[in-house]
Amino acid sequence: MKKTNRRPWLDERRDLFVKNAFRDFIRSYLLFMEIEQRYRERQSIDYKDLDNLVGTQADPGILWTLKDNCHHIWKDIDPKDQPEHFFFDWIIGAIFHEAMKLKENVYLMERYHPAYQIITGTMSLTLRQKRYRHFFEQILKDIRLGMERLKDLFMSAIEQTEALLMIERDNSLLIRFILENRSRLEKVWQKSGGIDHMLGLLFPEGLYKAYYIAGKNYLEGSWYREAQAAFEEALKLNPDCQEAEADLKTLEKHLKELGPGWGTRIRT
Repeated sequence: MKKTNRRPWLDERRDLFVKNAFRDFIRSYLLFMEIEQRYRERQSIDYKDLDNLVGTQADPGILWTLKDNCHHIWKDIDPKDQPEHFFFDWIIGAIFHEAMKLKENVYLMERYHPAYQIITGTMSLTLRQKRYRHFFEQILKDIRLGMERLKDLFMSAIEQTEALLMIERDNSLLIRFILENRSRLEKVWQKSGGIDHMLGLLFPEGLYKAYYIAGKNYLEGSWYREAQAAFEEALKLNPDCQEAEADLKTLEKHLKELGPGWGTRIRT
């Protein structure tokens, strides 16, 4: 994978930034799912919900942060060399701009429509003022279409994320995040076979590989208890995994040398 010499600090931390982008995408998607469910139930959207999702330049929401981080990570890539990263960055930008338009339309309805309804019920309107009714009707239509477009864009982003994960499967921080958040991620992939199906696509050789990769990452961070559990899970899934067996033996020997306190250390 190509690296740019202009930002070596980014290359050194790339795995972390990619993991964070994936994490924030999942958070954004799950938050949108909650907003979309309430919209289906009530046929209305609270402005504060979209403000939490999008935010402002001075106080960015999760989606704003995600958009900025994606542009930062992949702004220098060549689309021909890294099409999956390019399209993920692009679709996140599209989601952000669609959410911004929706947020503005919802604000107009919350700010002005209640007063308009009061006025129309208490006084005679001029022909020009009556035409404002069409304005509010059009905004409601735009809100409905905006929700549909956002849902479609998020669904496309899920598909693009699957392609991105296939390329990033050696990112141990990313694999760790997936394993640590399996219940949350189940909601994301529930319509396409669930998280186990997704992990099966990432690791056709067997899920043990994911736990082994996570175990190595825990070990590098001195999270020995978690590393031990991950290696044991890898061996449970594949007793013939020699790498996990060797690393587990080395780790257990190291824990004995460190004393009982380290053997019970739990990551917080």
